[in-house]
Amino acid sequence: MATPLSTNEFQEAEFSRLSVSPTAEWANLGGQLRGLPTPIYYSGSLFAFTRNLDNRLGMCKVDPSGTKGVWSTYGGTLTYSPAAALSQNGSIAVIGRMQSGQIQISYINPFQGIYTPWVAITGAPSGTNFTGPVQLVQNTNARLEAFALDTSGNLWHAWETSVGSSPKWSSWSHLGSGFNATQIEFPVFLLQGGTNKGCLQAVLIGNQPNMYQSTQYAGGGYDSWSPFTVVGTTIAPDSPPQFANGAAANFDTNLQNAAYAGYNANAGVGQNPLVYCAPPSFPQWGPINNVTADQYPISNAAPVMLSNGGVANLAWATPSGQVYLVSEAITANNFWSNTIQQVGTANPQFTGQMSAIVNNGIDGLFMLVADGSLAFINYLPQ
Repeated sequence: MATPLSTNEFQEAEFSRLSVSPTAEWANLGGQLRGLPTPIYYSGSLFAFTRNLDNRLGMCKVDPSGTKGVWSTYGGTLTYSPAAALSQNGSIAVIGRMQSGQIQISYINPFQGIYTPWVAITGAPSGTNFTGPVQLVQNTNARLEAFALDTSGNLWHAWETSVGSSPKWSSWSHLGSGFNATQIEFPVFLLQGGTNKGCLQAVLIGNQPNMYQSTQYAGGGYDSWSPFTVVGTTIAPDSPPQFANGAAANFDTNLQNAAYAGYNANAGVGQNPLVYCAPPSFPQWGPINNVTADQYPISNAAPVMLSNGGVANLAWATPSGQVYLVSEAITANNFWSNTIQQVGTANPQFTGQMSAIVNNGIDGLFMLVADGSLAFINYLPQ
């Protein structure tokens, strides 16, 4: 059990840089968790934060071999998977929706096993009931920004107003509405180039169910975002995708923009439900090439997209428990490489609930197993 301490007792620390080796096969890291793990790469080490079966926050530190992990707990009474981001005060900040209904935050020093007491981010209007996933990201001003959905499909947003040994937070502010409150996950990420370089972008599934994005305006205005707009287009006679589970999106250098993907519940019998668009080069939704029927994604999970050195990598699991990955290799006719990469060996106990983090040019993939344990592979894209 890790030790809580007051915020003003938190001390920054320097840590020796390590790294986690690439691995060719999945390793079971143990644990007893629910839902999506949340990975963080910090000071050469890989961590995964989880909602444990007892609803406390769990943390797995991955061994440098990539084949085992060490677990610890950090309190809380979570009702959904947590979100985590690096903090300017030298800690890892973690937020979670608690049994009280509040979104609470703690700052964790994973090397010393200490953390600040869980404190609520407050200020939502009376009657707001948070639900589903949360997100936490660091912007280019090194401030953290939090995002949460409510039961009415509204998206709420709060940000650090001060950093350091005693961070302060704004009240919750309304950012958009009309979203699917049951989506498993939604991405918020940094645009590393292009017109909106240095701005965050949030991508969610709506009630229609289209995919929508909103981009933060330049200059770091915390509450200054573009209106949510529909992502991608379709050309008749094709029907618009009907997205399920959640969006996959991230920045790609060759596009100087974000690429988007998701599971299309409107795909016809025998058609590939894994679709993407990559504006401005590929603005229309369409299936990813060379994906065969046995490689179609599982229907109850969202794919995940990473930006590895500015290259978009998309990973997904199949009903048989095989994970596949495809990398951007943009040409005049196609955004993705023609090579669909098999990631490790299939495991029929894989749930498809997967998250990912780039570390040292490697794609670290974390998978919830049906028995509640955590599987991991540190895959080097080919």
